[in-house]
Amino acid sequence: MQGEDDLRGLAKIMGFMRAVSIILVIMHLYWFCYGFFAQRQWTLELINKILQNFNKTAGLFSHSLYSKLFAVLLLGLSCLGTKGVKNEKISWKKILIISSIGTVLFFFNSFLLKFPASGATSFYILSTGAGYILLMQAGVWISRLLTTNLMTDVFNNENESFQQETRLLYNEYSVNLPTKFYYHGNWHKGWINVVNPFRATIVLGTPGSGKSYAVVNNYIRQHIEKGFSMYIYDFKFDDLSTIAYNHLLKHSHSYRVKPKFYVINFDDPRRSHRCNPLNPEFMTDISDAYEAAYTIMLNLNRSWIQKQGDFFVESPIILLAAII
Repeated sequence: MQGEDDLRGLAKIMGFMRAVSIILVIMHLYWFCYGFFAQRQWTLELINKILQNFNKTAGLFSHSLYSKLFAVLLLGLSCLGTKGVKNEKISWKKILIISSIGTVLFFFNSFLLKFPASGATSFYILSTGAGYILLMQAGVWISRLLTTNLMTDVFNNENESFQQETRLLYNEYSVNLPTKFYYHGNWHKGWINVVNPFRATIVLGTPGSGKSYAVVNNYIRQHIEKGFSMYIYDFKFDDLSTIAYNHLLKHSHSYRVKPKFYVINFDDPRRSHRCNPLNPEFMTDISDAYEAAYTIMLNLNRSWIQKQGDFFVESPIILLAAII
């Protein structure tokens, strides 16, 4: 996790350096094209004083090349720390062409400042901006080619990998799933730690993706080992039931009171235990009878689900609750 924090910090520094570089270009244009901005009343006295102080202390605007060189230096440093998305169409030939055009537009357009016409000044501003953008693009591409070899990782697996949890966070309720992840060119062992399973867990995946094998089976085994009672809905009977039963036999000593294993099988009653949900021992309150009647009637008449609250829906439910 520390490595990820360092990368985020580096990205912020690179972004700051690039922002300073852009500000320097804007300051350069403001200083050397002041007449253009003054004619349109786009000037501020405060900015004028700040730039004059810069020029007095550092001589930044004593020549048109100084501010440009400093801006390009910061731009180059920011590009070296940038890791972008790979593109196999990038080549040194393209980089050379773009950087050459950008250099000409950015550095060799100072002669335009000698012309008094506003059109020449406008062209100077446009050429400087276009040259800067081309140099920035070339710098980013150079950084990508220098830091990564495109042909060794054509599917971008390296950039899409990230640091994951490697600590085992264990407590009396936790479920700990072992993992294996790829990061920085190596495979590492890690853990998915569900330290509070009481807040519910949802497992999403397509059929056959391994939800039961990777997650559900581990939940069953680890909860049995920790002495939990379980209610398992085994949709593919008897897959989960077999795992739970065999694991319970091996770890029955984990329970203070030895538990019993029951199976309710509606598809094959011969292989099922008997359970009477209407047993008076389970009915401690009138609300229990109403809930039982409500469940029975709505399952017998699915269309009633959309008609809850109607007289002819509620009356039979209340009558059955009274009978129970």
